Amino acid sequence: MIRLIKKGGWLALWLFPLVTWAQLPSIKMEGYFLQDSVQLGQSVKYILLSRQAVQAEVVFPDSTFSFAPFELVRKEFFPTRTVRGISTDSTVYTLRTFHLKPVQHLQLHARLFFREDTLQLNTLPDSVVLIQNVKVPPDDLPLMTNTQLEHVADKFNYLYWGLGLLAGAIFIGGIWGLFGNGILLRYNLYVLRKDQSQFQYRFQTSKDRFRRMKTLDHLERAITLWKNYLTKLEDEEISSFTTKEITTYYEEDERVGNSLKICDRAIYGNIISDDETEVADALTKLAEFAALRYVLIRDSLRHVANSR
Repeated sequence: MIRLIKKGGWLALWLFPLVTWAQLPSIKMEGYFLQDSVQLGQSVKYILLSRQAVQAEVVFPDSTFSFAPFELVRKEFFPTRTVRGISTDSTVYTLRTFHLKPVQHLQLHARLFFREDTLQLNTLPDSVVLIQNVKVPPDDLPLMTNTQLEHVADKFNYLYWGLGLLAGAIFIGGIWGLFGNGILLRYNLYVLRKDQSQFQYRFQTSKDRFRRMKTLDHLERAITLWKNYLTKLEDEEISSFTTKEITTYYEEDERVGNSLKICDRAIYGNIISDDETEVADALTKLAEFAALRYVLIRDSLRHVANSR
């Protein structure tokens, strides 16, 4: 009997990823250029479209994405359109290239957020032909030489390179000793600012969809985003805390306690009143509290750096 239970447990572990994958919503992505040829340095538009179920969230590439061999000039986002349960997102990227390859390809990646899962989505590669305005001379032109070259064996100058490496190490060490703390501070502040920006965007998206469709899935998504963001910001496992533990951690802050209780009542009671303003206001207060914690931690980092 014990052996059968063990075998059944192993079978469940093997089948769990397949069941999770089957629950992902259907999604269709396509990306293409609006023209099939381009001149060197000339702008060309690239269209990125995705069609997915309303409960899924798709994040398109931003300015930090590598569009090689192209360079991003600007991007235009269009609001999400939902028709018969299918949401359509679209973005127009204006690109240009300075590479000399005759045919240049581009494939973009997007991220799908569904419940607690994250999936990378890829478009099919599309290409444009580079218009050649300069004629290349033939390779078979005759080359006239009148000098006989003598082969000279290369010798590695160990002393030269050793002194160069030592000087480089001393220089880098000196730079780090003088500016290392400032570099680390700037990097940490950049990470904080980037995380805050991404959180506000994704949280606002979930909040807007909750107000529009009045579904508990988007409310749960917003609360999960809030807890995960504060977990990383505070370096504390807030995502595993209960509402009471979170309120205690923030010294009985009424905004946090009351807002979480309103959301818990809607989620666990499976009740959304005809006027969802109370829940939406609670989400707004949670977002404002997260922004306040970001400012406090950012200023704390600056104060510690200045006191050294």
